Amino acid sequence: MGAKTKILLAEDDIQLVDMYRRKFDLEGFETIIAEDGEETLKALETSKPDIILLDIMMPKVDGLQVLKKIRENPETKNIIVVVLTNLGSEATAAEIFKLGADDYIVKADFTPLEVANKVKELLAERKKK
Repeated sequence: MGAKTKILLAEDDIQLVDMYRRKFDLEGFETIIAEDGEETLKALETSKPDIILLDIMMPKVDGLQVLKKIRENPETKNIIVVVLTNLGSEATAAEIFKLGADDYIVKADFTPLEVANKVKELLAERKKK
């Protein structure tokens, strides 16, 4: 049996973290939790996730700054990043993609199952490349 797929979930809403973690566990993923931007950057130094689910509005360092740092670092620049946000404007989407996100999800529009399915879809696409 191969190693579990690692998801780094960068989210400061404890209820959402619990909900997503339970769903990801059921789907067979290993979930690493970071509750703010600083924790996210530290987690990237100690673990090599396959995919990052990144909230924008987090304490200390916001998700857009974290995304920029991920894409600037040769060690992390190729990790799949999906931005999880409550901000659904076109301007936000444009900024997210400009900074190099692979996709973005408006949290209110997707269930944890749909997010897990999106993760699987993006990982499958990456394996084809």
